[in-house]
Amino acid sequence: MLNKNDISFLAQLGITEENVHEQIELLKKNDSFVEVLSPAIEGDGIQTVSESRLEEYCNLFDEKHSDFSICKFVPASGAATRMFKRLISFEKSGSEKDYNDGGFYSVQNTFENIKKFAFYDTLNHYLSKNSNSKEIAEKILYSGLGYAGIPKGLIEFHKYSDHTRTAFAEHLYESICLLNNKEIDEIHFTVSPEFEKQFYSEKDKVLKRIGKNLKIKFSFQQKNTDTVALYPDNSLVRNEDGNILLRPGGHGSLLQNLNTLDYDIIFIKNIDNLIHADYLEEVVKYKKLLGGMLIEIRSKLEEIYKTLKDPSQSIETKHIEYLEKTFGADFSASTDSRQSILEYINRPIRVCGMVKNTGEPGGGPFWIKKENGRSLQIIEKAQINENKLKQKECLQKATHFNPVDIVCSIKSFSGEKYNLNNFVDKNACFISEKTHIGKNIKVLEHPGLWNGAMADWLTVFVEIPLITFNPVKELNDLLRKEHQPKNMQ
Repeated sequence: MLNKNDISFLAQLGITEENVHEQIELLKKNDSFVEVLSPAIEGDGIQTVSESRLEEYCNLFDEKHSDFSICKFVPASGAATRMFKRLISFEKSGSEKDYNDGGFYSVQNTFENIKKFAFYDTLNHYLSKNSNSKEIAEKILYSGLGYAGIPKGLIEFHKYSDHTRTAFAEHLYESICLLNNKEIDEIHFTVSPEFEKQFYSEKDKVLKRIGKNLKIKFSFQQKNTDTVALYPDNSLVRNEDGNILLRPGGHGSLLQNLNTLDYDIIFIKNIDNLIHADYLEEVVKYKKLLGGMLIEIRSKLEEIYKTLKDPSQSIETKHIEYLEKTFGADFSASTDSRQSILEYINRPIRVCGMVKNTGEPGGGPFWIKKENGRSLQIIEKAQINENKLKQKECLQKATHFNPVDIVCSIKSFSGEKYNLNNFVDKNACFISEKTHIGKNIKVLEHPGLWNGAMADWLTVFVEIPLITFNPVKELNDLLRKEHQPKNMQ
């Protein structure tokens, strides 16, 4: 399917023939469903922590974090278009329906509470005394603030007595609070290249206010992670110039950005999952919980590793019981327990906070079928075949969802950084249907960053409270209590 021009074109982007053929075979499968055995629940896949243990883990993190290099990794390249979708529709139509629909999320509620938004004072500079709702919407979206075309990270999220903070700024403040006002080793944002200058400008402004020289780095989604697409007859989709159509490979592509980092502990959190500083102390407590648990787990695994690497030391029952209890490991079919355990624990580790479902069940923590038993995974709803009764029942019985609050260890016990590409389940990709020049096509996204991209990591799920999950998916989410100053309630 590839000619010489194709190979040359792909090579310029760092994409190999092998990459393309692998993607084609995945697309030919037509689906990317996994076999779910059961949802992870309290006592079977999800750990719960008592108040006393919570305090112990927080103290452990406070006492030990200076022994480790620490990074915070924030995917921040997404545009804010979805956040402003209702306002965009209203600005185009001006209709009463687009103004009223949505209840809490309606445009009507936006304008009735317009002064509560952190960006109101900035917006006001662009308004006249007689500006109507449609004109205000236009100023927010386009000729004034321009929020319809910029990333969420650059939007003013929260209001304070003498300043406002963007989502980007709030991540810096959270990082400082996490380490008890000490400087974190690196805060890493993945951004779109066209907004790099704006992020650098925002960085300089925020650091001047904070008065700390935080190490902040930016990276882009790499072009060699783009993917091909197929027509229904499995022929390659091409652009009008004859070159192969390439599309962004989804957030799973950011595994390559994560793979460049060289730190002992990495916190991962989405750009829009933030809270006003008036509530930050409670949220940081649970980030310390996850960090403390990771430090404890890493220490215990290192103890097991050192024991088994010494031929004179025998395998202890307590070691096997720890692995079974913590990760759901099963060595019953192993013919060489020592080697099996060594291979099992010599992998990246992640501790993932999980929040109880409060609405419709969706993506979250599940036990899925693997060749050697079962495995804890974060599964998106789209990966579950709801046409199969048992799979649908597993989804409906799910008790928790994934807020993307993850702490990772990506180094071996000898201190070498793992190549994270070696722990991906490539079959856990996402396949969907789109259109290109009026024709149906099948498109491919890489296994999600915290889904199939981390499929072969050692995984622990722990319940954390809803206060830790405050995403801004739509504009009016910023009107919620957790995004407003306490003195404005």
